[in-house]
This record gives sequence, structure tokens and C-alpha cells, in this order.
Amino acid sequence: MIDRTHIAAAILAVCGVLQAGLPENWQVYCFSHENAWKRGPHVPIVARNGVVTIGNGITNPLAVRVKDGVFDLENICGRSCNSAVLVCRTASAADRRTWFGVGGLVFAVRVNGETVYDFTGKGLGNDYDPVTAADHVFPVALKKGDNEIQIESCRSSWKLDFCYGKNRKNSWRLAIRELPDYQPVRAGLAHPELLSRPDIGSVVISFITKAPVPAGVEYRLKGTAQWRREWDLAGDCILREKSRFHRIRLSGLQPDSDYEYRLLLLEPPAGMEGFRRPLWSRRPYREILLPIKSFHTFGNRPDFSFFVLGDTQLSLSAGCKTVVQRAEYMRKMQDMPAFRESDFVVHAGDLDSYSNDLEKTCFTDFFDYFSAPDRERPLQWVYLRGNHEFCGIAAEDWYDCFLLPGEKTYYAFRRGEVLFIVLDCGDFFRAPNEAYNGPVLKLDTLFERQSRWLETLRRTPEFRSAKFRIVLSHVEPQITKDIMSEKMRRMTAPLLDDQTPEGRIHLWLCGHVHRYWRANRGSDELIARDPIGKWSLSRAPVTWVSVDAPKSNSAKPDFSYLAVRVTRDAIRLTALDENGREFDRFSIDPEGKVTELFQSPEIKHFRLASK
Repeated sequence: MIDRTHIAAAILAVCGVLQAGLPENWQVYCFSHENAWKRGPHVPIVARNGVVTIGNGITNPLAVRVKDGVFDLENICGRSCNSAVLVCRTASAADRRTWFGVGGLVFAVRVNGETVYDFTGKGLGNDYDPVTAADHVFPVALKKGDNEIQIESCRSSWKLDFCYGKNRKNSWRLAIRELPDYQPVRAGLAHPELLSRPDIGSVVISFITKAPVPAGVEYRLKGTAQWRREWDLAGDCILREKSRFHRIRLSGLQPDSDYEYRLLLLEPPAGMEGFRRPLWSRRPYREILLPIKSFHTFGNRPDFSFFVLGDTQLSLSAGCKTVVQRAEYMRKMQDMPAFRESDFVVHAGDLDSYSNDLEKTCFTDFFDYFSAPDRERPLQWVYLRGNHEFCGIAAEDWYDCFLLPGEKTYYAFRRGEVLFIVLDCGDFFRAPNEAYNGPVLKLDTLFERQSRWLETLRRTPEFRSAKFRIVLSHVEPQITKDIMSEKMRRMTAPLLDDQTPEGRIHLWLCGHVHRYWRANRGSDELIARDPIGKWSLSRAPVTWVSVDAPKSNSAKPDFSYLAVRVTRDAIRLTALDENGREFDRFSIDPEGKVTELFQSPEIKHFRLASK
């Protein structure tokens, strides 16, 4: 038989103080009570006049001092006991409300004779070890003067035995702490939401909450009364609440229509946030509905416009070294009429050079600048992955925000009579199992699967019936003979070889080299401010266009942009510098023919040469 007196004396010898005001000295009553935790209503067991009375038996207390707020009742009470009552007295200088945190399998807490938290029959308590004072958090009212705290606990319950078996190995501990600084979770956004991957009848809404909470989107066709709900789910049924990152696809939308939407957050009860929480307990979440906003769905109308930028990397030029400097460029860009009038915006990749914190890199330092609180209609983004999205320890986190489970970084979408083909160029690759710029890469898988997908896409009615086909990618196969371009060249060769009306590519938009340049389909001329060497192809199989971005030699401009307008008969492109000044303009007809419309004197024509 365990000598409980000896164990209690050993515990008393340990000097310690419970955090935030609870005393270190407690009285613990240990006893065996066969009927206390059976099915049916539980009759509270209370210490009165210094003893606990069970039937005709009387139990006297052990004096216990604890160091860290965790009672090891297994050792204090011994195997012969299955129940315990813990009692302490604490003084308060005034009436006040505070929070208690308790961890235990099955317990009830009473303060000054009133039950404030009872988990003896409502649930399983903790089904994990070790218990902590963060497991159950609840409010407590203390009065001025002395307050008595009693906690009733037991080794197990019929529910625990039913779910986990009577012979399982489990510990009997109880943790308690006062948590005066505890703040219940308040459901809210850490950043404005991002609308991305638009397509005919669908769009993805991504957002980051301040704390991990379940979330969804309510939406309706503008002018109708009925709201529909789409939740961020795991396995089509479980609301995701372990993550602050949420992404939800709205699909089956009516094309070319205005929709209203509002984000829906579920705020957990105080003390039940996160994924450490009591089982079999009711958790009445409070619905938080954010302000109503709107978006227009993609459709089949042939006329629309979009805006292209890319390589918004920092520390590459004298004028764009900081987040603040880049924000000023982005502010001026948003003031341009072509930007304000665009139906969606394409970012051609390399949002920044490295990403060690995806939330900060992508949202705090970039996308938040495009999401003014008073913007009733948020931008819709097509955000490509560039090689620098592979750089940094947050490279794998990119998927958590910008892709839904099962989606790929390469995909196709329609708008009007245009099929857009979004490709993933990968990153530089040096050797197997070698992390060059960030994570270890397995690029062969990316390009093998992307090649098979591209061949399948080319045979689809959506591809072959499109009047125009536009490729969007960070890297293109025309320029330098680096590893990324070689892989892209091999992967896209069948695509570019097809010059039939059902297969030809009309335009390829890209970035990566931080220079504005273009080459017209079938031409051996480079159209740019300055010559660019290291060409892999001496004749362009498609019309390529690349945008300016910050450069290490500080050559101006730091940025240029493309304003693209599509009509039934042509794609019209206008190149704008960082101040919105037009310096190049041309159009492409359905047969792929380029018509030059305007070029400023700074734009020159150079001969392409294979090197």
C-alpha cells in the first residue's frame, strides 16, 4: 500500500508558488467512491467542516504544496483511490472577475460553494497527456476577502472507459492556474482577403485570420435575397480550425454576373479555442459576418481587359530597395487608368526575392497595399509562381494560401473567347537532394506531370475552340540557356510547333529577366530598349512580351507594365513605364499577325542571334 503521508511530506518539501495569485498550499482529500462516476446524474462531493463524508466514512485531508500548479494525484492518492477533492483558500483585495485554467480528465470546480465549471458528466475532459492549465479556461468571480476553491476530480469515468477501454494506461493529474491576462479569441481578419484564380463561374477567396478559427464565405447573386454558404473544409465535412490560412473556391456561379459576398468567421467560446479542448462538450460558436463586398464573375463576353506586372523584388536597384519604396511604385501604378479599368491583374511571379514568412512577404508587404478598407470590389488576381517563390523556408507554405488541396501550380482558365494557360517554370536545379535557394527540389516530377497535363489540355474542346490563346509564365523558352529555360523549351515545344488555327498560341507574357522586350511571331527581331544576348532561338515561334523590373545596375525604368485589352477581333497591348507613360503599343489578330501601332524613340529593333 502506498504511504500517502510520506508522499505528501515529500511534496511539502518542494518549494513553489502557483502562478498569478493562487496559493501553493492545498488540502487534498483522497478516497474511493464506486458510484460517483457511473451513468446518470452525478451527486457532487463537497468538503465540509474539514472532512469529506462518503456514506458512513470520513476522509481527512493531506496537506500538499505544489510547485508548478500540477497535482500528481496518482502519487498523492495512490492506486487504491479513484476520487479526490482539492481545497484551497485565496484572498482578494476587491471583488473581481478573473480566469481559471484547469487541465484534467474529469473534474468540477466550485468557488465559494457555487459550481463554476462542471465536467463530470458533460464530456471526456482531456483524452491526452500531459494535461495543462490551457486545456479548460473559464471565467471566475472572486469576492473581496477570503474565497474557497474546491475541485472535485476522479481517475476515470464511464465515458472514458467506454471510449478508450478500462485497462488503458492513463495518468491522473490535475493542473490549475489563475490566468488574469487571458484574452478570449476574437474572430477577425489579420489581412484583407485576396481573390485569385478567377475562371468562368468561379473564383478562389483566400484570407488569413488573427487566430485559428473555422471560416467560410456567404455569397449571393446581386439583387437576390438568399445567401449561400461555402466553408473551408477538410475532407468535405470538417471545418478547418487549426490554421489561420483559409482558401475557399466559389464555383457554379452565373457567368458575367455581379455577386455579393461576406466572410463568415466562427468565434469559439472563451477557453475553447484551438485544437486542445474538451471532447464531447457543446461549443456554441458565435457567427461573425464581415462587411459585404462584391465581385464580377468571368463570362463569355469577348471584350475585357487585364493588367500585367512582375518581379516586384526588393534590393535590386537604388530606387526600390525597401518595402516603402516598392509601395510607392505600387501606389502610382494603382492610380493609372489602365490599372483601375482592368478586370483582373496578373502578377508574373517573383513577388519577392526570398520568403521566410509568407504572411509578411505576400500580405503585409505586398497584397495589403491593393486592399484599401473602402474598396467595395476587391481585385481579382492571377498570381504565377516564379523561381523565387521557391526561395526561403516558407516556400512550401505558398500552397497553404494560394492553392486548394489537389490543385496544381499550372492550370488553364477561360475569359470570353480567350484561353489562358498558366505554366510553372520551376527553379534553378544544381544536384539531387541539394537545397540551392531554399527547399530541396524534385523538379522532374513537376515538369513530367505538367507536360502530360499540357498535352491533354491541347486536345480539349476548350483549347481548340478558343479564338485566342495566351500563355502566362514567369520564364519563357526564347531567352537564356539556363536550366529553367531548357526545361520549359522541351516541355512546350509541341505546343509552339502547332501553328494551326485550332492550336496556335497568340501571345506569351512573362517576366524573369527584369527587362522589357518582345519578339513577334515568325520574326528574327528583338524589340527592346537595349540588346539582350544569350538567345536560344534565332526566330520567335510565338509573340513574346516581358516586363521591366528592378535591376542591379539601376537602369531605368525600375518597372514597366502591360495593359491588355481583348476584343472580338484583336488583342491590343500597351506598354507603360512606372509613371504611366506609353512607350510601346501593338495588336495581334486571331491568325497571330502582329500590327505595330506605336513605339517611342527609346524602343529599338535588334537582330536575334543564336548564341
